[in-house]
Amino acid sequence: MNRKILALAPIIAASSIIRQSKNLKVRKTTLKFDKLPQNFDNFKIAQVSDVHCDRIGYSDLSFIKKIKDFNPDMIVITGDILDSYNNDMDIAYNILSQLAIIAPCYFVSGNHELRLPKEYEQLINRMKKLNITYMHNSNLLITKNNESINLVGVEDYNFFKNEDKLNHRANFIKTLEELYSPNHFNILLSHRPEKFPIYADIKYDLIFSGHAHGGQWRIPFIGGIFSPSQGFFPKYTNGNYVLKNSTLIVSQGLGNSSFPIRINNRIELVLAILKKETQKS
Repeated sequence: MNRKILALAPIIAASSIIRQSKNLKVRKTTLKFDKLPQNFDNFKIAQVSDVHCDRIGYSDLSFIKKIKDFNPDMIVITGDILDSYNNDMDIAYNILSQLAIIAPCYFVSGNHELRLPKEYEQLINRMKKLNITYMHNSNLLITKNNESINLVGVEDYNFFKNEDKLNHRANFIKTLEELYSPNHFNILLSHRPEKFPIYADIKYDLIFSGHAHGGQWRIPFIGGIFSPSQGFFPKYTNGNYVLKNSTLIVSQGLGNSSFPIRINNRIELVLAILKKETQKS
């Protein structure tokens, strides 16, 4: 009997690893802000990140239903819906077309979009047809009952490196500063969580990022093992982080890329509810 159990152990382990990549986790988070306009109390945002042209969970239909049931006011797509290693435009288009009919969608690039310039251009054109807003180092005001918040979206950090290798960091910071509005509550969509200290210095209130894939392999009480751009034992991999007066939400991502194995790190859909924090007398 023990020999049979040992023989089955690799199969059981392999099955567990597969489930990590297909068993969707929904993370609901409620965030309170003094600066949030009253009319945006209970404002709901669904975050879709790092799909990597992968089928989400065991069924895309289940994933889409979870977003529909949440009934978000907006959906933010924080990069890497494409995949430079195993790209499938049909999967990307199918997901985007389903998201577009649920709520207004806002998209920023990840590093994989920038690796695929031809496909990225096709993606931008498709998003225009779907009325998905492409945030190309731009901002816009979201208004409810005469009150507004400032939504900012920047291209992946590699965009700035490609444009000007010598001054890319300064140009990245300058872009963020120019798009920030001191008179509004500011939400930033930016693929890279490791730039959080920059976002906090500029005083962005809320930031949505991805890229880290949850650290790929997670060890209890230690956290993620590796993340692109952060290396081993990365600092920003999943969950919420607070620095100064800024809050960063990092999605574990909904797909996999060149490294397809997740351990103790399920794919994740983030559903955020913003609340107006009332001052105590």
